[in-house]
Amino acid sequence: MKTKLYTLIIISGLISLICLNCDEEKTQLPTVYEPPPAACETYNTARVFFQNRSNSGKSYDVIWDGSRVYTIAPGMQSDTMTVAAQIEHTLVFEISGTNTPACSQSQPILAKCSVHWYWCDN
Repeated sequence: MKTKLYTLIIISGLISLICLNCDEEKTQLPTVYEPPPAACETYNTARVFFQNRSNSGKSYDVIWDGSRVYTIAPGMQSDTMTVAAQIEHTLVFEISGTNTPACSQSQPILAKCSVHWYWCDN
């Protein structure tokens, strides 16, 4: 009977020691890691590319915000380009090597982090 009592006292003492070493900070859950925001969120950008769907066999120059950014052969598409989002842009397709519009001018406004494509098929 005495050994059972001594065993019970020892176990109770060990449990007490373990609980004395419990620290509130140690029992808190770790902070959840949140990845940094995507670059398009941070820099307010979108991506865009252009296609030439011409049936006439003509190459097109792509004029974006007044700058010639690509020349695209029939049936081809440009690389993707990163641009400012949430502002109005000017897009013109011209017959390559001329100032002749191939399609109507447009003023796209791209949403943040979006990917858009535009084409001309005249």
